[in-house]
Amino acid sequence: MGLWTRRRERKLTNAERVFLAFTLIAEVILVQAASFSFTKEPKSQDALHGRSAMLRCEVNDPRGVVYSWNHNGETVTNSERRFLEGGNLKFTAIDRTLDSGNFQCFASKNSTGEESHTGEASFNIKWLESGPVSLKSPETEAEIQSSTQVVLRCNIDGHPRPTNRWHKDGTLLSEKSHKINNKDRTLTLPSASPDDNGVYYCCAKNAAGHVCSNDNFTLNIIGVCASLCVRGSQKLPKKNILLTY
Repeated sequence: MGLWTRRRERKLTNAERVFLAFTLIAEVILVQAASFSFTKEPKSQDALHGRSAMLRCEVNDPRGVVYSWNHNGETVTNSERRFLEGGNLKFTAIDRTLDSGNFQCFASKNSTGEESHTGEASFNIKWLESGPVSLKSPETEAEIQSSTQVVLRCNIDGHPRPTNRWHKDGTLLSEKSHKINNKDRTLTLPSASPDDNGVYYCCAKNAAGHVCSNDNFTLNIIGVCASLCVRGSQKLPKKNILLTY
């Protein structure tokens, strides 16, 4: 029998047995870790306020895996509006306030106690909300007189910032012939007159849709001449005249 054969038949020492045991345990742990990895992770995405959405989370071996989600560091509880379906987090109606911030998926195996988590993801929520046309200047309607500068504001808001269009009595007002500031969402009448009288409203649109103002502004200026003309048309009171001859 050769030297190599005799060495193979030699009994292992205690130290060698311990080393071999640790090696096997390490291999088992590596195999377990390799069998538990995310195949789908949540990704940041665009979403529309009030519409459905989903954040995905899956592992390659789902047997015995329990999923949970955190939102801004707090555990997500199931509700009619958002709930877990497998490892995915489903939203029946995205809310621009309640669903803002970061979401993160956690997965754990009951059999091994192993736990892992994904990176964070968030929604870029697009929304559009109607509002009234309001008087910005002067402060009250009572202060509006002929030749006064009148500034109207469109209070429709949204994300991304909507583009606005102004209308008077159903006719679209052009930016070339009217003083329109899209940044401030205002329409300025530099020297308002009875010719400007009418119903003013605004409409706006962005990626979330298109809406018009829910409360319009009616401008009704009485001309400067009106009161004077009425006064001038009144008969002067009779006076006693002393005639001398």
